[in-house]
Amino acid sequence: VDEIAAKGRVATQGILFESGSDRIKPESAPTLKEIGEMLKAHPELKLSVEGHTDNVGNPADNLKLSEARAKAVAAALVKNHGIDAGRLQATGLGSAKPAAPNTTAEGRQNNRRVELVKI
Repeated sequence: VDEIAAKGRVATQGILFESGSDRIKPESAPTLKEIGEMLKAHPELKLSVEGHTDNVGNPADNLKLSEARAKAVAAALVKNHGIDAGRLQATGLGSAKPAAPNTTAEGRQNNRRVELVKI
């Protein structure tokens, strides 16, 4: 919450997906719970859920995948944590805004992320 308040955005590291899929891995539950609790504690807060990918594969497919992943996160917050869907927007940005160079496995991993942006 503090980081979103200060910077207007935060990259989540704890939301993981099956490779090439929008299926959220079970180990993502604690991060989703934390986001859900933050949203409940701050009912005025509205977020854009942004999906990002690395640059491996077809850019059009990555864009679709990133959007599907953002929608999956928003849907999980609504379904599992009772967040009003009207407070969330889901957007896919594909590989357009890398957080790190795509030249290493670690960089690509950092680029496969979901960011929460205050709106």
